[in-house]
Amino acid sequence: MNKIIFPLILTIMLVITVSGCVTQKNNQTNKYSQNGVSFDYPQNWTVVNVTSPYAVAAVADPTTVQNDRPTTAVIIQKPPLKTGADLKLAYDTNYANFFNKTGYQRVSEANITSNNTKIFENIYTINTAGLEKEYQVVWLSKNRKIYVILCSALKEDFDREKPNFNLVINSFQAQ
Repeated sequence: MNKIIFPLILTIMLVITVSGCVTQKNNQTNKYSQNGVSFDYPQNWTVVNVTSPYAVAAVADPTTVQNDRPTTAVIIQKPPLKTGADLKLAYDTNYANFFNKTGYQRVSEANITSNNTKIFENIYTINTAGLEKEYQVVWLSKNRKIYVILCSALKEDFDREKPNFNLVINSFQAQ
């Protein structure tokens, strides 16, 4: 009996050990730390210049460039609100008439608490310049200042990019 059990246990342990090595991913990241914010982003993405109002940082996947712009990107904005402004009021004011604009279609909206931080999230789609894109917009307050993290990708790529968006969102810090 021991002649069978010992090799069986050894084989099972070897299979578990090898399978753990095979399925382990190498999630290498870069760190952005400028303009009063820091966050991690995928190693194969690059820092990009943006002209968006109130943008303090942006990263994008350079393999998704169409019409001279990446379709997969994350932009960090710091709207010019008074220090200590009410996050919920700023969020509600922004979206009061947002979806009345032609082409904007709400997918979901959520109120989340993560690491003791209140987060307001809005996911929507828009068809612009012949491209159907999906956006995940996260509003949060850090150090009594409001930040907006705008994540975007082509609609068909959005679900696949969510882990990359979450990497930025979950590691975001304001100095």
